[in-house]
Amino acid sequence: MEHHMEDNFELIYVYAGHGKNGAVFEEIPAQFIKANQYKILKSPGLAQNLAKGDVIEINGKAEHPVVISRGGNFCIQMYFPRKIDLNKLSQDIKLKLNGTLDGANEDVYSFSIPSSNGMDKINHYFNKLKEKIQAEWYYANIYKNIDNSSDETLLNWWNE
Repeated sequence: MEHHMEDNFELIYVYAGHGKNGAVFEEIPAQFIKANQYKILKSPGLAQNLAKGDVIEINGKAEHPVVISRGGNFCIQMYFPRKIDLNKLSQDIKLKLNGTLDGANEDVYSFSIPSSNGMDKINHYFNKLKEKIQAEWYYANIYKNIDNSSDETLLNWWNE
């Protein structure tokens, strides 16, 4: 029997940083595993260091969740101000990278791309897309120090 995401998920609130009015949380669909542990079902558009398939532990406070295990996907977050054909983009991502468009909220988009594609292929695809639609993009789950954007120390989980 095939299981669909909507059969067994709940929305969890994950710390995504600090804004003018305090802590900011993102609502993400996840599968409950056990107390405070969840498997992420869609890559987030704001939260850092998380992607579809990751198992996380939430401590409830205004702090980043702890990643217990990686699901093998890169979370690509992209910003572009104009509307594009999301169905076409979603099909293209699936065909060329076996990935998914997980979120589209105003001008913020999130994608889950299997790390098995390799960074060169992923970089090539998203850099071409960037040129075509004038968009900024980045890997949201590859940096060790997610609260310091100038620290580019890599986690390297995809090489383990």
